[in-house]
Amino acid sequence: MTKSQIIKDLATNKISLEETLQRLLIITNDLDINEIKVWISGELNGYSNITILPNYRKNVSQVIKYSGINGRFQMTNQTLPITAFPVEVREKIQNSTIIESISTIEKVLVDESKIGIDLTQFSGIIYEETGIKCYKIFQEYSQIALSSIVSNVKNKVLLILLDLEKEFGNLDSLDIESEAITRDKVEKIRDTFSTIYYDGVGEKYIG
Repeated sequence: MTKSQIIKDLATNKISLEETLQRLLIITNDLDINEIKVWISGELNGYSNITILPNYRKNVSQVIKYSGINGRFQMTNQTLPITAFPVEVREKIQNSTIIESISTIEKVLVDESKIGIDLTQFSGIIYEETGIKCYKIFQEYSQIALSSIVSNVKNKVLLILLDLEKEFGNLDSLDIESEAITRDKVEKIRDTFSTIYYDGVGEKYIG
């Protein structure tokens, strides 16, 4: 069977993930699978609810950099070791998550700009712990971590689209005929999505 244009376009990077997710939202709308809608919404708009954040957005690699005065030296964008922070805040900092929309992440990768969290609030604690006077502290997500998120989302979307095509035929109209929608087919799509989304780790969906 000839593959749907959306599948070919995504596989060959002719359309962005944002546009693909918007089309997927339209295609799956009549299936009324809330889990898919919530996931697509999170990727398009960013995740405001941390309880539904996918695993591939958790515990991402990052580096902490600071600008300030270390001894007699003026420092700019230098690495600050996690040991500079008190033990009680290290875990929170290390367990970093990325909640930004997929379009923001793609733009950062293209522009080679930076994305992360401002940790300047800890400057007083850092001074007490190390004697370093920080004017700015920034937890910067690695480009590899961002690329991994994009790759994860792309692969999951492709798998969902392929499964939708298998069950309902060509998707070029961005519509699924109502007469083609059966309970069995909807449950198959729901089960496939659950497996794809949670990577088989046995989590339960929280909607």
